[in-house]
Amino acid sequence: MIQTVDMIIREVHAGLWFLVVGYYFYIFIFLLFFRWRKTKNPFQFAMAIFFLLLAFGRVFYFIGDFYADPQSLLGFVDIDPYLVVSDFWLMAGSFFQWIALATLSATAGFMIFGKRWAEIAFAVPPVAIAFILGFVPLDVTTRILLSGGAGAIYALFIPLLFWYLAWQSGGKLRRSNFLLGSGFFILFAGRVIHSLRYQMGELFFNNSITIPGIIAPGLIVISLILIATGNEWGQGS
Repeated sequence: MIQTVDMIIREVHAGLWFLVVGYYFYIFIFLLFFRWRKTKNPFQFAMAIFFLLLAFGRVFYFIGDFYADPQSLLGFVDIDPYLVVSDFWLMAGSFFQWIALATLSATAGFMIFGKRWAEIAFAVPPVAIAFILGFVPLDVTTRILLSGGAGAIYALFIPLLFWYLAWQSGGKLRRSNFLLGSGFFILFAGRVIHSLRYQMGELFFNNSITIPGIIAPGLIVISLILIATGNEWGQGS
């Protein structure tokens, strides 16, 4: 009976991440075909590509987390992962996620300085990290330090940028930038909680990842609603 409940909880977690991936694709389609196609606004195009790359990355993470990770089946008897355990899923997911962040960073550089060199300069670090995490075999500690350390910097930089733009602007544009900053902050918070779900379960939830497993995709869905709303308000300003 306990194993049945645990399996249901695991599938609920998987379903929530299905929702996240679907929302990523939905925002990509909406921004590209219903916004950028009409306005040709480069920000809308960059945001569309950002969410498309996030979707690709999350698909690889999803497969690795739920179908190729023995740790996700702890507590189940005589059940093995569906797929061969491999670093490929994590590496591919990391590559696409950091290329997505490079797209967003390049857009941020252009928003701040309005110059092509700034766009390139802001994109280079996350692209370099993407290729390192995606193609260079690293031990677990090095991977965590690189991804976690650099990720923490960008998790603060991107929201602070939009909040700064909100402070500098007014009207609907101010509300748009504030929502975008808040959305990205919550998005990164959800990703951090997901990456630390096992540690949080061990420390705070009696070795159960039920609560962090639900909180992480839940936060990301909320963040996507805020980001989509911020984009819509910015379009109308």
